[in-house]
Amino acid sequence: MRNIHSIDDLRSRARRRLPAMVFDFIEGGALDELTLRRNREALDAHLLPQRVLVDTSQRHATTSILGTRLDLPLVVSPMGLLTVCHPDADVAVARAAAAAGSVFVHSPWSGCSLDEVADAAPGRTWAQIAFWNDAAETDRHIDRARGLGVETLVVAGDVAVSSKRDRDLRHGTGMPPRPPLRDVVDTALHPAWVMRWLRGRSMTWGNYRIDGRAIRMREMEAWMLRNENQTATWDDIARLRRRWKGNIVVKGVMSSEDARLAVEHGADGVFVSNHGGRQFDSQQATIEALPGIVDAVDRRATVIVDGGMRRGSDIAKAISLGADAAAAGRPFALGLAAGAQPGVARAFEVLHDELLTVMGFLGVTRIEDIPCTLIDTAGPRLGAIVAAPAAAEAAS
Repeated sequence: MRNIHSIDDLRSRARRRLPAMVFDFIEGGALDELTLRRNREALDAHLLPQRVLVDTSQRHATTSILGTRLDLPLVVSPMGLLTVCHPDADVAVARAAAAAGSVFVHSPWSGCSLDEVADAAPGRTWAQIAFWNDAAETDRHIDRARGLGVETLVVAGDVAVSSKRDRDLRHGTGMPPRPPLRDVVDTALHPAWVMRWLRGRSMTWGNYRIDGRAIRMREMEAWMLRNENQTATWDDIARLRRRWKGNIVVKGVMSSEDARLAVEHGADGVFVSNHGGRQFDSQQATIEALPGIVDAVDRRATVIVDGGMRRGSDIAKAISLGADAAAAGRPFALGLAAGAQPGVARAFEVLHDELLTVMGFLGVTRIEDIPCTLIDTAGPRLGAIVAAPAAAEAAS
């Protein structure tokens, strides 16, 4: 990891080590990938105000959210099927997150069980849940989380329908995969990945079983289709609130109205996320939606935002617009593919160091002192997000 100096360095190494079909599964987005690109464009379009002659020798990036102390305001977004990156999968990412003083959000679409991950990162694991068609599956997931001492549930709010991802369709990356000949050849040219795949963790849904046994790869897609639930509503959040004594965070919030509904139905946090551009294409970047959501929440709930975070400065921009913490997925998936747990650890080190450097240039020593204004360089297209959240809401 000595030659890794940025998330892009990890990306380059992961690209060399992974078959194209796997790399595109990590990198790709829905349809024309407009939302995927916009997440980065909106972050890149803004600059932070430099200050000089300020004593920043004692700066640190620690903070607390939902009762958990963080050594930097960054958590790992839930990601499914990390098994394709490396057999250590979620366990490696969770351990690296815990060592970095962060939190790992375990996905219902994970190839590892919540039990295994919570054991690897006790007190540093949150459980994402989905409201499945089979309510008993959801209930068992919640009960498992409670039994493992998990204190925070993250509700997947943007999965009622699934969008097509053209890259995956071209590669035939379903479950089971049906790759064209060019991908068979390309995969054979990555023998180290093939050997890890053959000798490593079986491909399955780690949390769920059929007749008491692990779900076979050829059954995974059908299981998900049977359980996809398009009838979930805010009433389900209210019912969850009545039975769950810990924290509830609703993920996929991209509007002020939904932020208010989340708080009204008992959520302790909102997770501003467009699924990394992998679900609904042609929508706002998360950083564009953030100020209005912060105003709608009005300090009644924790606000977390992901979407395109690749530099420490991106985390600072999220904080400056009112988020309590940022989140990221792909940087850690790329780190996992590039170098297993040490690669994930390096991703955390890079982002932490970059954030501390940015804080030095901003003239602040604490996360809460990051100024709540940005310098707009994009003109009217993104102008609504450059002011402090209250001013942005008034302007709209």
